[in-house]
Amino acid sequence: MPVCQIKHIPVGSRLTEDVYTPLGGLLFTKGTVVEDREIEILDAFMIEEVSVEAIVDGTVITEGFADGKKQVSTEGKGASKPIRKRQSEPGIMEHLEKAVSSFKNLFQHVQGGQSIPVLEVRNVMTSLIKEVEEQSNLLFILKKADNPNNYLYEHCVGVGLLSYIMAKWMKLPEKEWMQVALAGMLMDIGKTKIDPKILWKPDKLTSSEFEEMKKHTVYGYELIKSAKGVTQGVGLAALQHHEREDGSGYPFGIKGDKIHTYSKIIAVADMYHAMCSDRLHQKATSPFLVVEQLLQDSFGKLDPKVVRVFVNGITQFSIGSKVELSDGTVGKVVFINQNYPTRPMVEINQNIINLADKRNVWIVKALV
Repeated sequence: MPVCQIKHIPVGSRLTEDVYTPLGGLLFTKGTVVEDREIEILDAFMIEEVSVEAIVDGTVITEGFADGKKQVSTEGKGASKPIRKRQSEPGIMEHLEKAVSSFKNLFQHVQGGQSIPVLEVRNVMTSLIKEVEEQSNLLFILKKADNPNNYLYEHCVGVGLLSYIMAKWMKLPEKEWMQVALAGMLMDIGKTKIDPKILWKPDKLTSSEFEEMKKHTVYGYELIKSAKGVTQGVGLAALQHHEREDGSGYPFGIKGDKIHTYSKIIAVADMYHAMCSDRLHQKATSPFLVVEQLLQDSFGKLDPKVVRVFVNGITQFSIGSKVELSDGTVGKVVFINQNYPTRPMVEINQNIINLADKRNVWIVKALV
């Protein structure tokens, strides 16, 4: 694709590659439509040229930008194909809802005494990943799918998807990505063996009921251990995803050096998705505040390396999203500084505010 000088970028053209700041932070993702504001931000970061393409009157323009001439590619008018757009949000929601519905049915089958249908679980996750893994606003779409009445099933699907993405970010061998996704999706399968009166109790659990609920980790391990098509790590993730680095977790209170890598990944994804979701006894928290909590918990509770990879990756997904600040204003996230991942640059009324410098204002809500 052609490289175009910033001063010659046609408004409405589309980036064909991710754009990074001189310090390596992601500024704009591939596919971003370049308007006047994007050009202003590129110029502010002293980025001189980017790769772009455009469609004018149905024709793909791929040449002549560098000198300001908008020449048409040799494919000719009408012969070019339109730029493939990312899956629309309604389409993604349909896939998420289908995945949640399918997992709910599978969960209920296991509750009825059947073995875990690993192939069906895998098919649910494979289909979902195929549709949504490249969505720049994926994490906020997950938030939009939030339904307290379906929380358990949505949570398992969401954690499975996040865990898959984390496995990629952590550069685990590709053959393990789906196993990590299955580990996330099946982490709470042991709850099929919990008394429904406790599992679905609308009020806060008593101490004895909570002790019973904790047993879902062991139940899950036993169920997965006898299943075919999963590795040992999947079972250990069900057993250990509530263990903590300092030994304060359950069911055995083991410390970090005894916790499987899959379990460490699922622990972070589990906490993030849970805190970002509306639950029976807890309202959702802003994703940015959740990230701050994860960073705090990386000192003793969660594996700091896993948390850092997750935070660096997760915050990049928020670029372009609308957020509400503590002073009531609404803006759009335009840049994430990896040194201050929860305090990005936000565009408000055509002005860019750097929250890393403005410490008396913070993000209270991600708008979806």
